[in-house]
Parts: sequence; C-alpha cells; structure tokens
Amino acid sequence: MVRIGFDIGGILSKYPREIMALFRACLASPEMEVHVVTDMPRDKALAMMALNEIPIAPERVHSCDYAEHGEECKAVKSREIGLDILIDDFPAYLASIGAPTLRLLSM
Repeated sequence: MVRIGFDIGGILSKYPREIMALFRACLASPEMEVHVVTDMPRDKALAMMALNEIPIAPERVHSCDYAEHGEECKAVKSREIGLDILIDDFPAYLASIGAPTLRLLSM
C-alpha cells in the first residue's frame, strides 16, 4: 500500500481539473491510501474540502501543527501517518529529507 498526501490550498483547490483527476485515480486504486495534509485548522480544512467537493473521509484529513513544528510540520505529520508521497506547493514543507520519501513540488 502506498500512502499519498495532497495539500489543499495550493494543490487540490488550485488545480481542480488536473489534480482532482489524479486524486480520484488514487482514491480508486486498491494500491493507494489517500490523505489530505494541511497547515489549516481542522474545521477550516473540512469546510474547504466540502466547498471544493473533495470526496475523502474526515479521518484522512490531517491538520499539521505549524505553531509547534514550523516549516517541519508536514514532515512531522507525514512520519506520524506513514506517508510515502506528499504533493505540496510550498518548498519548505518538502525540504525535510525522507519525510516522506517522495516529495513532489507543484509550481
């Protein structure tokens, strides 16, 4: 099982045609476990998911603690939930080597 995480603000909601096709393909794959990883507070993240009609179970939406971990917050959360891949638009969130193993930057 490959665990993949998608950012909300700069990824899922910014590129709905391109990224949502990839997101839905990952959701449909028996080899993928899909998560959403964000620096937004949980209630705002869930509202953003509903607003953008992003079909994912709430338990797969993860808010990262920027106040505690700073720019390492998504690396910390990736390790915590065992992500293999993270797609984000903020280079600093992808700068930690090995957290997760594959980090994809959208520009």
